[in-house]
Amino acid sequence: MTVRTRFAPSPTGTLHIGGARTALFSWLYARRHGGKFILRMEDTDLARSTQESVDQVLRDLRWLGLDWDEGPAADGRGSVGPVGPYFQSRRLDTYAGYLEQLKAKGLAYPCFDSKAEVEAEREAAIAEGRAPTGSFEEATPAQLEAMRAQGVKPAWRFRIPDGGLTEFEDLVHGHMRFENRLMADFVIVRSDGMPTYNFAATIDDSLMEISHVIRGDDHLSNTPRQVCLYRALGLKEPAFAHIPMILGPDKQRLSKRHGATAVGEYETGGFLPEALINYLALLGWSLDDKTTLISAQELVEAFSLERVTKHAAVFDPVKLAWMNGHYVRQAGDGRLAPLIRAQFLRAGLERPDGPWWTKLAHALKEKVRSLAELPEENAFFFRRQEAAPEAREKFLRASGAVYAPRLAALLQGAEFEETVLEAALRGFCADEGVKFKDMVAVLRCAVSGQTVTPGLFETLVLLGREECLARLTLAGGWA
Repeated sequence: MTVRTRFAPSPTGTLHIGGARTALFSWLYARRHGGKFILRMEDTDLARSTQESVDQVLRDLRWLGLDWDEGPAADGRGSVGPVGPYFQSRRLDTYAGYLEQLKAKGLAYPCFDSKAEVEAEREAAIAEGRAPTGSFEEATPAQLEAMRAQGVKPAWRFRIPDGGLTEFEDLVHGHMRFENRLMADFVIVRSDGMPTYNFAATIDDSLMEISHVIRGDDHLSNTPRQVCLYRALGLKEPAFAHIPMILGPDKQRLSKRHGATAVGEYETGGFLPEALINYLALLGWSLDDKTTLISAQELVEAFSLERVTKHAAVFDPVKLAWMNGHYVRQAGDGRLAPLIRAQFLRAGLERPDGPWWTKLAHALKEKVRSLAELPEENAFFFRRQEAAPEAREKFLRASGAVYAPRLAALLQGAEFEETVLEAALRGFCADEGVKFKDMVAVLRCAVSGQTVTPGLFETLVLLGREECLARLTLAGGWA
């Protein structure tokens, strides 16, 4: 069997972390088994679906490295693949044909129940301690004609089988059983003619030959309805795997109150895609009981649905930041340079592009968690600023005002290269009979106005001779 998985977002907003994790698991399973990963846009909500959202989803998936074999074209407008189009809004004739099949079998009927009436029935059932009624009033021919005369169109409901069970195997949760009497007949085509999620997804997953539907377990209640549709239409059922929900640190469903939830926010927030991929993979899956850092290629080689947990996963931003720091340190300076530059530009700190940024990336990456935190901590590279009180105190305590002119003379005459500057300062300290660490502190405080910076000699070279001399002169006048 050829493995074919899919990710089917609704382009009504940004790609959420939960959606990205679903896409990742589907992509990993397809790649692990040498199969195909299909991307489909479920854009039947015409009022909310936008091309901007389509473009953003495609961009986010590309940033994460989740390439698709079939789906929207690179420009987000057309489709690429043998079973397209991969936009549900362009498949309406297909859904209409399957609706006619259900009508002919007596398994779809028109009704005019409003959302308010359906909700009222649900609330009444809860109050009376019973299940909501499984069927709704079918419109008669006379009612249909009267409503059509008023310009009102019916919705179409699927008729759930009377009695019995709907059963299927879930690759995460095991054997699932649902009593049909507890499932209400559900709308498959709305009064505006648009198919609902359960109807369109069922048809598309079959026609696109999806072998495995991997999605969040909040869809678990939809699956028996879809299984009923597969069987009513004589369509082949895929295997289902419902992966655990992602919760915030407070064990509530992950939302904006927990911080960034959109993939794009992590990109602009200075996270690397390999860090996010690594972290998302561990939300509901594990390689073993000890491995935390694992590359995308290693994930492909190791991923299995058998190791997906049934229990909700808790999103830990602190762990993600730690993991991102690891990947930043592993990244090449040349790769980091434009990413770091973009963060400083957002903060209004500019400098012409060039090798300087690569050197800055090398200096800054060792202790960083998120690239977005760099501008605030390292603005001194771009502008002189008021010294922090603790830096001024440390400078004066080490007699910085006395040594500043002599250190300036040292920098004036030395070659501006890290090892040369370090050797020169050590010689200066030996000649003056002062501690090396004290003079390091004096120089650091004077040129940065801070007590903590990247390596001092990297910092001096990045600032340049003239700027260091100017700042030493200013610091010499600190009271």
